Amino acid sequence: MHSGQTSHRLGKIPLVLGMPVIITQNYDVGGGIVNGSIGTLDTIRYAEDELTGKRYLKSCVVRLDDAVATSMDHLDAGLFPVLEDTV
Repeated sequence: MHSGQTSHRLGKIPLVLGMPVIITQNYDVGGGIVNGSIGTLDTIRYAEDELTGKRYLKSCVVRLDDAVATSMDHLDAGLFPVLEDTV
């Protein structure tokens, strides 16, 4: 997919559990979840289009070992949710 069709964002990217990821926004500066943080992909959550059967990423959970922020109640320590980015 041409980047002009996706506002210069990646159109498709393979996601593999355990792959390295980089956070590209400042979510919690004091907690260390910032642009440039490196983690690993722990969980992937998709939505499925009932008509086409295609899956679309909704959110994922990333392990950030260097973050000092408190994880959400239902997640283990060091795991943080990342939501889809919309324009």
